[in-house]
Amino acid sequence: MTVPDKLSALRQEMLEYQLDAYIIPSTDPHQSEYPAPRWASREWISGFTGSAGTVVVTLHEAKLWTDSRYFLQAEEELAGTGIQLMKLKTPHTPEYADWLADHLMSGQTVGVDGRVFSARAAQQLKKKLKKAELHLKTDYDLIGLVWKDRPELPNRPVSEHLAEFSGENWKDRLDQLTGWMQDEGLDYYLVSALDELAWLLNLRGTDIDFNPLMVGYFIAGRRGDHAVFAEQAEALAKWAGQLDNLQRLPYADTERYLRRLNAQDADIGFDPASTSVWLSTAAGGMESCGVASPIPKWKARKNETALAHLREVMAHDAVALLRLRRWLDTRLSEGVTEYEVGEKLAELRGEYDRYVSESFNPIVGYNGNGAIVHYHANAERAARIRPEGILLLDSGGQYHNGTTDITRTFALGEPTAEQREHFTLVLQGHIDLATARFPRGTSGVQLDGFARRPLWQHELNYGHGTGHGVGFFLNVHEGPAGISPNPRSQSAQYPLEPGMVLSNEPGYYLEGEYGIRTENLVVVQESEEEGWLHFETITLFPIDRQLIDETLLSPAQKVWLNDYHRMVWERVSPLLEGEELRWLEEACRSL
Repeated sequence: MTVPDKLSALRQEMLEYQLDAYIIPSTDPHQSEYPAPRWASREWISGFTGSAGTVVVTLHEAKLWTDSRYFLQAEEELAGTGIQLMKLKTPHTPEYADWLADHLMSGQTVGVDGRVFSARAAQQLKKKLKKAELHLKTDYDLIGLVWKDRPELPNRPVSEHLAEFSGENWKDRLDQLTGWMQDEGLDYYLVSALDELAWLLNLRGTDIDFNPLMVGYFIAGRRGDHAVFAEQAEALAKWAGQLDNLQRLPYADTERYLRRLNAQDADIGFDPASTSVWLSTAAGGMESCGVASPIPKWKARKNETALAHLREVMAHDAVALLRLRRWLDTRLSEGVTEYEVGEKLAELRGEYDRYVSESFNPIVGYNGNGAIVHYHANAERAARIRPEGILLLDSGGQYHNGTTDITRTFALGEPTAEQREHFTLVLQGHIDLATARFPRGTSGVQLDGFARRPLWQHELNYGHGTGHGVGFFLNVHEGPAGISPNPRSQSAQYPLEPGMVLSNEPGYYLEGEYGIRTENLVVVQESEEEGWLHFETITLFPIDRQLIDETLLSPAQKVWLNDYHRMVWERVSPLLEGEELRWLEEACRSL
């Protein structure tokens, strides 16, 4: 089916169910950033492959809302589909709820699949539509009716993440949750977000590419009567045997189980941000026990065991990137594509015995493609890299002992003065954020300006956030904290706490020419002065000195850069010998 065919089939079902508009979000039943193939409904209906976006279909129009990271990609992928791109947060572009309120008539009905729409999102949408005298229906999975070859529920291998890596036994984490439930007066609590489930139970799965997650739910009982709902029944048997009164039930039984508990007048808690409106209704509705999950803040603060493993894995990750950089130099004259670079890096990371997979689709952007913030090269359309220009490489690995995310910008020939200036301004912002000292209670929105100041001094900017939380052998993007200029962003408002791991990744993008980004991971640490915090940089790979204009760096910035390269040398060199060791020595030479 072509996209127009799919839209036509969907509109037939809309007429059947008397819906005047239908919303297809990017989410799954767990509000995951990256859904399993079964729930890639927005991608299926539109052909747009970006990770964020919402499609709205009426009987006569179809539109896709997405943010600035994907404008160029969306324009290309939507061409000829009949779906119009709506550029979020640009002048004269309304949010989709406001657009519906303006374009539908009083009394008309909007539909959405309540199985993949969160309780909070449904509540907010319903409130907006009500002002325009529009109705919201959350009962209909119309995509399921028209997507005839829709993938089945995922049921891939799952394994226990050992306490020697995580630093905590899962039963102790479960006790922590039931203790919190006692304080909140809850009999049961539904854990819906997949990374929360993985962290709580020390389980890692393979249901979603790049994310070591198992698709399932967990209902914790304050008196020890717990239940896990997943398709991997046999794989979970040994793990579940460690705890008495733990039921293993099919994924589809979650709603029935919640309704039975609700009929017994049990107090059932759930997080309205990650629980579908479908399951929240079964648990009693938003007015009963919608309670934000405590797990994200527990999960974000890595313990010392996890941090020690993460520092170790950074050195091995650096070895893979070093070998990739040297390999690239040998291949440039012969010809190599962006796609081949990403494949080779995954192969090199796989030489470390604790490697599992990449942590996201690598962004390998040569020259103008580097200016597309979330660019992804496929085998058919990847650009051929030549020994000139700039290459932006953003990648990461999933390891049993940690998750990595690193971006480096490489000069493949003699850089221009403009390229060196832009690269150095980005580097200055990176250093200024890395060296920031801040009092407890400081949030990411207060720190974001550190990374942008050098660019702003030249009236330049970048259109993405500066930092996101990173999981431990979990999602490469995790909450609750982040670094962003948006004062309305919940993650940017969340105070940073010791043990949190975040990215530090300012950039600059000249459309059609090149992209520049320098990204390291940092850990929030307590300073010697009580009540103050700072960042410890833990990523270990040299920054390309060819692109640095030393005249722009302050003495303090030069000291940081030399200290950083000294740390890279000390921690990575023991893993190398011969020509690789000499390459690292030269790359880490002081300014």
